[in-house]
Amino acid sequence: MPGAIAICGKGGVGKTALTALLARAAIDAGTTPVLLVDADPVGGLGTAIGERPATTIGAIRERVVARARAAGGDEAARGQLALDLDALLLEALVARERYGLIAMGRSERPGCYCKVNALLRDVLETILGGYALVLLDAEAGIEQLNRQVTRGVGELLVLLDGSARSLDALRLIVELRPAGARVRPVLCRARPEEAPLLPEGLSLAGVIPEDPALRELDRRGRPLWELARESPASRAAAMLFAALRG
Repeated sequence: MPGAIAICGKGGVGKTALTALLARAAIDAGTTPVLLVDADPVGGLGTAIGERPATTIGAIRERVVARARAAGGDEAARGQLALDLDALLLEALVARERYGLIAMGRSERPGCYCKVNALLRDVLETILGGYALVLLDAEAGIEQLNRQVTRGVGELLVLLDGSARSLDALRLIVELRPAGARVRPVLCRARPEEAPLLPEGLSLAGVIPEDPALRELDRRGRPLWELARESPASRAAAMLFAALRG
């Protein structure tokens, strides 16, 4: 993935908010276009930037599975399905001049669709090639690391809130990170003095303070891009982005 950064950590630590604010900081800095990938099945990144994708990768996967089953052994039909994947994925892509958004969603039925997942992932990586930066809002926990959803990610921002659980998540992510990926802890919604003792070799990449204005926008379901650029969280996100690109 070109310049791909995954925002990881335990649930409720502020991943979606930071992803949205980092995206705006990147756009302000001229690093465009930016692709935001909502990899959390619960979703929320679209709301955070004021967009609503028409569909998700998960929904498209269900359609692909249904068509593949209907095709059976018809090689021509299966070949056409592979050709149609690009168009299907574009239905899930919100494309703007300076940014794009795509939501992974989730499967609606049990079962392993490993081959279909691999095909969709390969086509998705083709789409990613048109973006200067990819920001992936990962689901809570480490499952996506286990499933290699973060394959090709160069940096993992792991959010900490000063709790023992967020530190445990950091330790697991360090163990499971993709080959060559750099782990960069970020303290979020906490004061610098509340930072936990980090594993050897790691240091804080930044601190995102608690911001009442951000919390109020989130409470009201308003886009977080409405947050003033002079607000504490906006300024901290801009500084973090500059440090990441420096």
